[in-house]
Amino acid sequence: MSWADVVMFADPMIDLRADPRRAAALAGELRREIGRKHPLVGARWTVVAEAASQDEVLAVAGDQVVLVHLTWSGKKESPPWPQSVALPDHEALLQLIADRY
Repeated sequence: MSWADVVMFADPMIDLRADPRRAAALAGELRREIGRKHPLVGARWTVVAEAASQDEVLAVAGDQVVLVHLTWSGKKESPPWPQSVALPDHEALLQLIADRY
């Protein structure tokens, strides 16, 4: 379990835990984009939130949480794409949102 499993998401993040279809669609795109040499390869990522205006998703695998910028290419990308940032806690997400959005 990670901190993202229990936090309440606020704008610009859209909570997808109650929208499994949207979450699955975004997770599918994430799987398509992660190439063999990408740091996220090998984990089963679950999308729990999105920032649609930035093409970013918050994905969880075990206790790991990452914010990933999808390219929407529909194919394997070469690192550093899709770009990702590991988030150790909710405060890191809030700081990233404040810096980026």
